Parts: sequence; structure tokens; C-alpha cells
Amino acid sequence: MNRGLSGGFQHVLDMSEVCGSSADIQLAMTEFRDCILDTGLIHLPVQGERFSWHNCSEGDRSLWKCLDRLIVNEIGQWPCSHYHCLNARTSDHSPLVIRGDTVSHTVSMFRFDNYLTMSSEFTTSVQNIWRHQIAETNMYEVTRKLQL
Repeated sequence: MNRGLSGGFQHVLDMSEVCGSSADIQLAMTEFRDCILDTGLIHLPVQGERFSWHNCSEGDRSLWKCLDRLIVNEIGQWPCSHYHCLNARTSDHSPLVIRGDTVSHTVSMFRFDNYLTMSSEFTTSVQNIWRHQIAETNMYEVTRKLQL
């Protein structure tokens, strides 16, 4: 099942996600980036305005950041998915709208039938599948191998 995280994480991944003067945010940035990498999460592509938060100040105090984002653990079933960052109207955060595949996807539980282990080819088949490299995140790779 494809699960996603959304919301204001209150941290940026790097300084390209900040426009304006900001306090020292290097430690928080590094921790947030490491968390995303360690968990194998994938950012959905964004279209439209990139900065999703503004401090509502003007002049030298104006600050824009990419604080809101959509992150998923698997994108394989929805490769055309992306989100739009709309203009903020009633908040300092911009609303995010998910767009993409319109095909209905059904979710099924993993099921293993014990009778499969009685086949003389079972162990060899499982070994071959687990040796195969899949160029995706670790979680997607495990999910795909279990499906195979």
C-alpha cells in the first residue's frame, strides 16, 4: 500500500529552499535530510510555486521557505503523481493539491500459501528473486520482491 506524509515539517532540505535571511538552520536541515534518506522516502514532484510558506513580512524581513511537501514511500503504482503548490490566501502556508493518476488501485494483503514450499523449484525461485536488484527505495524493493 502506498502511504504518504504531508504537512508542514518546519524544516528545509537545503538553502535553495529558502529565499530571504534566515537564522542558522544547518543542524535542523541536516537532520531532516538524513531522516528522508534513512527512511527511503521520495518527494513527489512539485509544480507551480515552489515556496509554500511566507512570514508575511515585507522588505528585508520577507522570508519564503519550502516547508510543506508531499513525501511517499513508493511511487511505482502512481508514476505520474505530482502536486501543485497554490497561492496562500488565508494562511502563511500554501495549500497543496495532489494530481496524477486517476486509475483506481486496489490494495490487497500479503498472503503466502504454504503449499508453494513443497515445489522442488521453490527455494531456487526465491533465491533468484532476492538476488535481483531493483533500482528503487529499499522498502519498494522488498515489497516488489514479495509480490514476485
